[in-house]
Amino acid sequence: MRKTFSRRRFIRRFAAAGMVAGAIVAICSASAYVIVDQGLIESEPDGIIELREQTSQAQYHWFDGQVAWIKIYDTNIDYPVMQSSNNQWYLSHDFRNRDSVTGSIFLDYRNRSDFSDKLSILYGHRTNGHLMFSDVSRFADSDYFAAHNGGKLILPNMSYELKTVDFLRTEADSKIYRQLKADDYGGNVVALSTCNRGRHGQRDVLILRAVTDNTP
Repeated sequence: MRKTFSRRRFIRRFAAAGMVAGAIVAICSASAYVIVDQGLIESEPDGIIELREQTSQAQYHWFDGQVAWIKIYDTNIDYPVMQSSNNQWYLSHDFRNRDSVTGSIFLDYRNRSDFSDKLSILYGHRTNGHLMFSDVSRFADSDYFAAHNGGKLILPNMSYELKTVDFLRTEADSKIYRQLKADDYGGNVVALSTCNRGRHGQRDVLILRAVTDNTP
């Protein structure tokens, strides 16, 4: 099933901007845009590879501001999930709260950190090299969507299995962002949101149903 929300007027807000020599690329999450040098975002946040090598829940490190870890199977989405009192801080700070051009994957500040809301929104930049939330946009292809049907959301004291149920291409001011509302997918869902590189103000959103994981 594919849905597209009707187009509405939107307001672009620049979180930061820089003009540098060489190729430049616009990346966004939530409703903010950042202009950065393309070469600066070919590597992931420092230390993330070592963290991924810790495979069990008991071995995960939990950083100040971290609420979860998200993994979408057979993609490059495998990151800590952060949350602050606003949707700006983690646009430009990593999971150790250091300045970072790639930012972090983060939960909307209006959401409960235990993911008990009907809709929980995660934001991440779209960058080069299929880093951060770049792979979200690949789900627009029906074959890719069918071949990648799930993931896992790990919290400090529990975890959820994630089942892919929909992909949306929508506007930055849609009801998903304004009201934290989505269609009824038969339970609590997690939305992974990133920018669409083709059009400013448009967002690519992967919807996943969250099912409590009873694995010991």
